[in-house]
Amino acid sequence: MPRVSILDKKLELNLEENEILYNGLEDRGIILPHGCLAGSCGACRIEVVEGQENLSPAGVIETNTLNALYAQYKAECGEEKMKGKTIRLSCRAKVIGDISICEITK
Repeated sequence: MPRVSILDKKLELNLEENEILYNGLEDRGIILPHGCLAGSCGACRIEVVEGQENLSPAGVIETNTLNALYAQYKAECGEEKMKGKTIRLSCRAKVIGDISICEITK
């Protein structure tokens, strides 16, 4: 079972392999910020601190939303804000191995 560490909440949980991150956390009583839960709004964005290779590849919808988020961060905060950081959408990413994440607030 993959282990998910939520660093800013100091929590560790086990999720089923190939479980959607948001759904798995919600089933265990952890509610992350969210909006549409379809990958279009970007409200459920998280920073993957470790284990980005242990999430399913981003699909077209998630990729489009992430590109828009990166452009928004670049325009509002400069390139340094997200340099070296990996953002994913918790409503789209499936967990296939251990990861460590943080919520992203604007």
